[in-house]
Amino acid sequence: MDRVIVRVKRGLNLAIRDAESSDPYVLIKMANQKLETRVVERNINPEWNEDLALSISDPHLPVQLFVYDKDKFFDDKMGEAEFDINPFLEVAKKRLELEGLQDGTIITKIEPNRQNCLAEESQIVWKDGKVVQNMFLRLKNVESGEVELQLSMENMLGLLRIRVQRGINLAIRDTFSRSSDPCVVFQMGKQFVYDRDIFSFDDKMGEAEFDINPIVEAVKMGLEGLPDGTTIRTILPNRQNRLVERSQIVWKDGQVVQNMALRLKDVECGEVELQLRWIKLPTPSGL
Repeated sequence: MDRVIVRVKRGLNLAIRDAESSDPYVLIKMANQKLETRVVERNINPEWNEDLALSISDPHLPVQLFVYDKDKFFDDKMGEAEFDINPFLEVAKKRLELEGLQDGTIITKIEPNRQNCLAEESQIVWKDGKVVQNMFLRLKNVESGEVELQLSMENMLGLLRIRVQRGINLAIRDTFSRSSDPCVVFQMGKQFVYDRDIFSFDDKMGEAEFDINPIVEAVKMGLEGLPDGTTIRTILPNRQNRLVERSQIVWKDGQVVQNMALRLKDVECGEVELQLRWIKLPTPSGL
């Protein structure tokens, strides 16, 4: 499965949804995937410069883009657009043939027409050793607004799989039942635990951070052939991490694996046990 990086660069002359401005963010959908940028407050010409990674199972499906104004109770729509990712993928599959091209070489052009939302010509170019497509999308069903994007192919060596094993002595947030209905939410660099309450806002049950650099560095060492169960590195608890006890990175079943227990902060009690496992991907054909 290919993964494409959609860089949401900026918005231009977006619609006003509050008194004098808007608090816009971008939502991108493809099949069952939904990816969001951060909110830029009070700005109708926001700069996000934020990368969103799309997994492409069917390149013929359109990618949908929506812009919303963030509000306390209900987010207002600020326009939408869609774009075809297939022309970019067709060129990206020929990447090996394009090696050696001069930086900035234009490979192909896509003109605006009635079937797409392009505001101007979109160019697919060879830049910094990879295929890149730049585009401006004109938002529809709205009085004004454009969004600038850039597509590039992610060079993936593998995937980090996070197994949430269990929570220990988590905080009580439902006073009537003297319990909680916990779920875990991950963000890049941060882990959050919340109580899922269908009648009101979710109650916070603590948070923690953990560093993935040690396992990434272990993967780069090329450890194939080690005896199963070999300890590669041990990370001790300190003031800079949330480890409850030492965390070991080991070679297990042909993969690099790290087990850890995290002490939740900003809460009266609670720990969460995780397992990180690096999944090596086969080299994609044609890329």
